[in-house]
Amino acid sequence: DYLIDAKDRGVRVRVLLDQSDWSPSITAKNRPTIDYLKSEGIEARFDDPGVTTHAKLVIVDRREVILGSTNWNKYALTDQEQTDIRIEDERVGEAFASYFDRLWDGDFEGNRMTFSLEVPEDNIPTIVPLPDGNGLTVYASFLLDLIPQATSSVHVLLYRMSYYAGYRDSTTNALLDALIAASSRGLDVRVLLDDCSYYPESAQANLAAAIYLSAHGIEVRFDSPNQTTHAKLVLTDGKDVVLGSTNWNYYSIEKDVEADVALLNIPDVASVYEAYFEALFDAGRPISP
Repeated sequence: DYLIDAKDRGVRVRVLLDQSDWSPSITAKNRPTIDYLKSEGIEARFDDPGVTTHAKLVIVDRREVILGSTNWNKYALTDQEQTDIRIEDERVGEAFASYFDRLWDGDFEGNRMTFSLEVPEDNIPTIVPLPDGNGLTVYASFLLDLIPQATSSVHVLLYRMSYYAGYRDSTTNALLDALIAASSRGLDVRVLLDDCSYYPESAQANLAAAIYLSAHGIEVRFDSPNQTTHAKLVLTDGKDVVLGSTNWNYYSIEKDVEADVALLNIPDVASVYEAYFEALFDAGRPISP
């Protein structure tokens, strides 16, 4: 209704939803929303069915952004554990608005987009947009620069994590190995994963990743089977936050359209997410007795 009210005020409102070629149920759930919004005069369309748009992103006036892990449905909004953020910044807003424009026009070619992914070496507060998809691996590349620079802690909260024993050189494995390397340097490295009890394939993937990390000295816990931890959050040194829509598996890292952001050297913001992580981790279950 808020979108319709904005349209009635003369605001151009556009909505892009995923049309999945691998999960007809996603398309079936999104189609009534597309039809309803269009009947109210809002520009609404599906993405390319060959692309998975996993991003959760709202852009207002090309200067304000809301992004994170939350889908717009009852369970995501009311029952699940999520991590989201609202940012008012013209540079960040324009970066994501340009990203949305390309997706809207069907003109998103990863090899035609470039981003500065260097982690600042000083302590200046910095916000780094991380729009991703179609082979860009923006999010993973950024973390593979950030995690080795951590000096005290790396905390990870994820819905989905995979370890690929048959693909040792995969980017996803590189992320797990970056955590192991940080732990070997004496850092406090901890991971909380969703139990994924409703999805056996995801549950098995998370367990395999947890066992791999645990075998290399990292403390990993699962949430309650009655809880869904849909968050995607990485924290380093109590001052850096990386959050958004990206899980740590092949499709999310390498293929899907995702939206993440890094907030660096901002301890006041990081402390909020650290407290959230600690509360969930304290309530978590070890992977073994």
